[in-house]
Amino acid sequence: MPQKFIGLKERLFVKKVNGSVLIVVIIIIAILSTVLLGTMSAVLASLNQSTSIYQKSATGYGAESAAEEFLYYFNQLLEAAKDIAYDYYYKADGTLENTSPGRVRLLLGDESYEPGKILDDLRHGRITQDVAKDKVYKGMEAIIKDEVSRFMNDVGSDASVKVESLPLMEFKKISDLVQLWIKPHYEGLTGYKFDGITVNAWSGATGSSLPDGYTIYIDVSKTRAVTSSDKEVKRTLRLDFKILGNSGSSQNIILNPSPTTVPSSPLDYAIFSKGALNTNKNLTVENGSVYSGGDLTIDGGAAFNIDNLISKGEMVINQDSDSRCRDNNINVRNIIYVEKNLKTNRTYPRLTNIRARIIYVVQDIQLYGAGNYEFNQLFTDNNVVLAGSGVNMVISGLASITGRLEITDGATVTLQNNSVLYCNSLVVRNGSRLILENGAKLYIATTPDASTIISIQNNGGTILYSSSFSYPPTPAEIDEIRNRDYTSGLLTTPLPADSVGSNQLGSTADTSQTPPQIVIYGESYINDNEARIEISARLGLPIVDFSTLQLHLISRGNITFVGGGLTIMNGSIISLGSTFNINTMGNPYAGLTLKYQMPSPPIQQDIESNTGIQPSQAIFTQNDAIERKTLYDILRRNMVTR
Repeated sequence: MPQKFIGLKERLFVKKVNGSVLIVVIIIIAILSTVLLGTMSAVLASLNQSTSIYQKSATGYGAESAAEEFLYYFNQLLEAAKDIAYDYYYKADGTLENTSPGRVRLLLGDESYEPGKILDDLRHGRITQDVAKDKVYKGMEAIIKDEVSRFMNDVGSDASVKVESLPLMEFKKISDLVQLWIKPHYEGLTGYKFDGITVNAWSGATGSSLPDGYTIYIDVSKTRAVTSSDKEVKRTLRLDFKILGNSGSSQNIILNPSPTTVPSSPLDYAIFSKGALNTNKNLTVENGSVYSGGDLTIDGGAAFNIDNLISKGEMVINQDSDSRCRDNNINVRNIIYVEKNLKTNRTYPRLTNIRARIIYVVQDIQLYGAGNYEFNQLFTDNNVVLAGSGVNMVISGLASITGRLEITDGATVTLQNNSVLYCNSLVVRNGSRLILENGAKLYIATTPDASTIISIQNNGGTILYSSSFSYPPTPAEIDEIRNRDYTSGLLTTPLPADSVGSNQLGSTADTSQTPPQIVIYGESYINDNEARIEISARLGLPIVDFSTLQLHLISRGNITFVGGGLTIMNGSIISLGSTFNINTMGNPYAGLTLKYQMPSPPIQQDIESNTGIQPSQAIFTQNDAIERKTLYDILRRNMVTR
């Protein structure tokens, strides 16, 4: 009996345990099912979200791809517009056009930007080369912006976009490019839908109708793969870009008048002397440059406002105490070059004022004449000496003196803010001063004496006594002047003389120009009386007034102005002899005013055939443009919600 009871108890116990396990298992299964369903829902939701993110990202990449394709063709449009602008301003040989078709005048409201007007103003000295360069650039920029505006506004541009695979098709409107090529080409390659491009033009910088840039919106979409097919992922890419931007990677039309700022042809000079040059008193030269192949002597009263002043010998600038003589005022916008010494002499109460961007003197600079000497850059291979009260020199950029800087007897040298001066040695004596303004630096290879040190007025500059520094190199233009042979190709045959007018002279006129232009040749000399006879006969004028003509004088001898009054002449003077004197007889202080003007192409050709002088370099040739890969700057590029 006990045994049976025990077995029954065990069986009862076992049944009880099995029921509990079943309940527990059921509960666990229920819990696991709930967790599993939740996990599956989360996984599916995550998968759906990931798919959505992927599709949005992929669609974003699709928008970027569409933008790249559009920008490729947009830059092609700009290249075509640039070619149209070049053809407007340049002839087939690359030289500036002499016509004024009128398109730029309508775009900018100013005829002075037309190529023919620019060339005419430049030849007659009414504008400088820098001004001419700016006008050419602005005119070309206006044409490019106009062509782009007509394309983007669907008006139709002369500039067109070509597709390599469709050689017979040219697109002159943005709608044609988008609908007929970009949209089908893009959708066929990517599987995305190209929904369109929206174009918003910027207003012009001066409120004109020529936009400076554009904002475009590129809309693309893709059908969702996981959710229902009637829903799409849409992305919009915004691009802001500026036409002809200023960044280093995009600027395309940068026009240089020539490879150098120093002209290479004698025709580019107001006064060109193959040999030494001696000027008259009270000589005025406006624009152009002055060149002497030997020594250059200025006899007082000079008033120069020119580009370059070059002497392949010594340069001496005198003063004259006569009340009829002016002070010397010499303004050189570019370079003063002297191959030997430069010396200015003192005569009370006259002054000599000289200003130049760069001055380079091979030997000594000796400044004794009272006045102001202002240079942005100064270079000399020897010494600089300033002596006397009222002699003041100012350096605004850089001075390199490989010899001694000597300031004596009340003279003053000022280094302006942040300028730098290098010299081998320094001497300051007898009430003179060297002034360093804030940020200026003075490098001296040898330590000066105590008297010099206490004469330095330091107003926030830095002084370094050390021989470890290196002298800065001279600008490239200096080497070009030094190495250039300005007389190469000149003919030695006698200058022409003809039976018209003066038997001593020859001449050629270009009456197609306004005012008429005439070149006069004199083998031995030219004086103004003989020149008037020649001009009167050549042009049929009863009275000859030089100021109403453009006159170019070429001689191997002297040129003399006999009259007692001021002579005003427009044009240039070229001497092919060993020494050239510009004389003013009767009244030596009467003066000559020479306003440089470039000769016309027919006159240039006549001069070349009679003298061998090559015409001046072509101005702003197409080859002088610096070309880069793109013609636009992207200022903004990002996804937006619209």
